[in-house]
Amino acid sequence: MPAPPAVEELTLWVNSADAQPLKDLWARYEDDTGVRLDIVSFPSDGFETALLQRWATGDRPDILEWHANFNWLVAINPKDTLRDLSGEDFVARQASGITASLDGVTYGMVLNTPTAWGMFYNKSVFDRLGLTPPTTAAEILATCQAIKAADPTLVPIQESAGSLWPPLILNGQYTADALEAGFLQRLIEREAKVNDADSPWLRSLQFYKQLQEQGCFNKDILTAEFENAANILLGGKAAMVPLHSGFVGLAVDASSLDDVNSTIGWTAWSEARPVVTVEYSPNGTYYLPKTGDAVREEAALGFLRFMTGPAYADYVTAASIIPTLKDVATPDSVAAPLQSIADAIAANGSTIPIWSVLPGITDLVNYPGKLLNGELTPQSAVDLLQKEAEAGAKAANLPPWPNP
Repeated sequence: MPAPPAVEELTLWVNSADAQPLKDLWARYEDDTGVRLDIVSFPSDGFETALLQRWATGDRPDILEWHANFNWLVAINPKDTLRDLSGEDFVARQASGITASLDGVTYGMVLNTPTAWGMFYNKSVFDRLGLTPPTTAAEILATCQAIKAADPTLVPIQESAGSLWPPLILNGQYTADALEAGFLQRLIEREAKVNDADSPWLRSLQFYKQLQEQGCFNKDILTAEFENAANILLGGKAAMVPLHSGFVGLAVDASSLDDVNSTIGWTAWSEARPVVTVEYSPNGTYYLPKTGDAVREEAALGFLRFMTGPAYADYVTAASIIPTLKDVATPDSVAAPLQSIADAIAANGSTIPIWSVLPGITDLVNYPGKLLNGELTPQSAVDLLQKEAEAGAKAANLPPWPNP
């Protein structure tokens, strides 16, 4: 007869939007180990605010489901509040380019593939016109020009500024290689500003205006909404769509998995190298807070070891996701563009968006429309963004930029 568990119950704080396969994995942990999970679910609307308010009281769960993005990880002061997991076997098995870490220390485990950015394209259109998927900004511009010359009825790039946020994908993805090469760290250390002359964000907006002036976007860019982009790309009315990986689910819902696999391709790109921008959801990312109770802390570590053990492969199949552990196979039910994304992250690396380290930018979703309609120039846009970043840093008690 197996020995009883060292603890009967562990507390788990989670986001209410967790999908059923993840909940089933928690239940399997309880059944297999005999340890009950006391699950405290925070509503997904206002999740961060509600959890941080409780965190600020000093209350701590045994296991925390939380973001791996820089701004949210910094918010819980991981060096003082979370356990260092860097030496764990499951951390070594984490896929390249995916991590819940800060300053070289791994604090968490990411079970779900992060949302990734890039360029979706219609494979039939590219084949018909003899085009190669672009991987740099210069190649995107050249591809646009080639499409306009070969078939003026085609929209080279379908953009959806009517939904406000979609232009951020193209703006942000342009900067990925520069961020990965060190500009992001310079921002964090306050050695650079987003409105500096060498800012990749400034260059990205200059490139965006160039695409607009070259006629690369759809004419209804200011009113077009992203929900319609799947049918437009599937129908061959546009050649490319810059969106995040959630677009794949939208396209499958609009057609079928087979249609998406045969029709839609995906390519990584940025200014000069195909580095992938990723954003992490809190769902399925787990940390172990320091509680001061050695027995409970060891049991909580057992939870992570279970979640990344043999049961994880079954979870990946049930959830139909790309695994984040290198030794787990991808299920056949995963759409081909998502596999392309995972391959690109492994091959070329990833970075987080530039604004992830700049909390408090209130005009983040508004500036693209103002740039497109001429209300802002690339320089005045980044001047505004830097001003708001400085105010946001002050409000969040983050280090200020030095005075000039």
